[in-house]
Amino acid sequence: MFTLRQYLLSLSDSRGLTRTLGDVELCLDEQGRPRYSVGNSAVVFRIRHDGRIRSLRCYLRTMRHLREIYGDKLLEKELYLYTSSETGVWVDVILGDWIEGETLHKAAIEAAVAHDTAKLRSLAESFDALAAGLVADDCAHGDLKPANIIVDRNQQLHPIDFDATFLPAFAGEASPELGTAAYQHPARTAGDFNERLDDYPAALISTALHALAEDPTLWERYGSADGLLFSPGLIPADPAYREALALFERRGRAVQYRVAQLLCAPSLRLFGLAELLDEAVRQAGGREPSAGESPPELFVENGRWGYRTPSQVVIPPLYDSGFDFTEGLAAVLLGSTWHYIDTAGRSCLSFPGCEAVKPFRNGRAQVVRNGRRIGIDHAGNELPAAESEFVI
Repeated sequence: MFTLRQYLLSLSDSRGLTRTLGDVELCLDEQGRPRYSVGNSAVVFRIRHDGRIRSLRCYLRTMRHLREIYGDKLLEKELYLYTSSETGVWVDVILGDWIEGETLHKAAIEAAVAHDTAKLRSLAESFDALAAGLVADDCAHGDLKPANIIVDRNQQLHPIDFDATFLPAFAGEASPELGTAAYQHPARTAGDFNERLDDYPAALISTALHALAEDPTLWERYGSADGLLFSPGLIPADPAYREALALFERRGRAVQYRVAQLLCAPSLRLFGLAELLDEAVRQAGGREPSAGESPPELFVENGRWGYRTPSQVVIPPLYDSGFDFTEGLAAVLLGSTWHYIDTAGRSCLSFPGCEAVKPFRNGRAQVVRNGRRIGIDHAGNELPAAESEFVI
């Protein structure tokens, strides 16, 4: 075991203490203190080397598989670390690029406090794009959390800290760590070390970011220093989780609703998550239906309803019930809430508390609330009683 103090002593004057790096200069903050961050297994210093700002990852305890994980960034026996005034050892370090920015955790909290829904939505969409790639391959980060993701000046996301990474070559081994409890499935054990480790934290972070984008005041009521909103061990009874799920249902955020539901799964592997994240990325890209396309038709799969053309699925099976498209809109049921969506899958009209709805005909539709039929137009406006009494 090594200490931060020992590293500071060696790096404060590194002349003669490195094998290949030469002089390493610690970067200082405005108060003249070295810039670094300390994690569970390592401390990362901001350094200047060969005229460039770099990161130097130094380990507080012995770690395995560093060569397989970091490749040529690993410098073995590179730094001489004083363990006493007279003795020391040569230790491994990781030399990498320094990514200027702030953590996703900090960026999300600042945006929530400022009620900046546009930034929160941008962060949520960027994370979905990142997560879609992470859960689709045969590797895993192993400790996916907002504090391990840097948001750069261009609002691009960069994962950091890969010490707990799973690679196919590690199959059959025990996990070197269990990740951060605030983002991990409650059932995770050291025996869970495979490509599915990122499923649960990816779904949890995506759900939290989208919930904050819908209602930033959730942070004021449920935010915490460790997690963003949720306590995994309390789901599905966790009040923040239940409020987020209800919020997605009420506003017709079908993909986010289904991702959130996956957090109740008993296992770490979340079936269907990759497809849901792909759909979230597609919707964020704003794909419009091609001109001249015929309206997509209903289909059912695993008890849920979606829409497809003869050549492709246009809207995946996300809904509990639905009607065919008429006049560019389709009535769909998400949980217990009816919505009208367009052919790109966007919720255009929402009717919480309605028991039933009817499709549009001649610019009008009907919804049933408290046993009473109400006529509506394409903008969702209620029609006068005389106009609302029509037969569909």
